[in-house]
Amino acid sequence: MTAHPDGTAKTAPAKRKVPVKLIAAAVLVALGVTFVLQNRQTVDIRVFTTTITGPLWAALAGVLVLGLLAGLLLGRSARRAKRGHGPG
Repeated sequence: MTAHPDGTAKTAPAKRKVPVKLIAAAVLVALGVTFVLQNRQTVDIRVFTTTITGPLWAALAGVLVLGLLAGLLLGRSARRAKRGHGPG
């Protein structure tokens, strides 16, 4: 502590803790950027009779989004069935 000319003591500023959520978000962003940078090669994706050409990271991200949507829909149906409302 240091003394001011008026006789009051000055305390050191309190250390601010970094929220765990912020650290987790930063780690996830870093992983995402690393993933994109390492998977930039172009690939052909065949869906039925259509061929789509694009970066590998975009294809994998698209599959991730489809998986998340399927999980949300199935999870919602399971919760309704558990409560007794039936499927759908």
